[in-house]
Amino acid sequence: MYKIIIDREDDVYMASTIGKKVAENCGLNKSDQTKLVVSIMELARNIVFYADKGEIFINPRPPYEIEIIAIDRGPGIANIDDALNNAVPSKKGLGLGLSGVRRLMDEFDITSTVNIGTKVRAVKWLNERTVRHFDHITRRS
Repeated sequence: MYKIIIDREDDVYMASTIGKKVAENCGLNKSDQTKLVVSIMELARNIVFYADKGEIFINPRPPYEIEIIAIDRGPGIANIDDALNNAVPSKKGLGLGLSGVRRLMDEFDITSTVNIGTKVRAVKWLNERTVRHFDHITRRS
């Protein structure tokens, strides 16, 4: 697992560089590599612009997935539904917002508490067929 402290713009690029290397090493195709890297950049930029400081964890778990966790102790998000539906436009990120990360990744979860912070967990599957087969087996047992 990789842990990247995010508190300035340079850290956004560090996180995305590590994410790209992990994606390549795990065998993601170029399209999915791009989706993963863009998602990491969006999450890291949100930390820089809205929370000032936080962490990105990149957790490769072959042969199933790459898990990204972004945690901050910023102002939190008062209405997550509005944030996910782009009801509150962002002028600071890549223009994708959290809804873009949700669309680009295969799994997406967010929790946020005002004045405490936000945690986002996003996952890119390495091989959808393998993940679905594993999920089917684990549900049967």
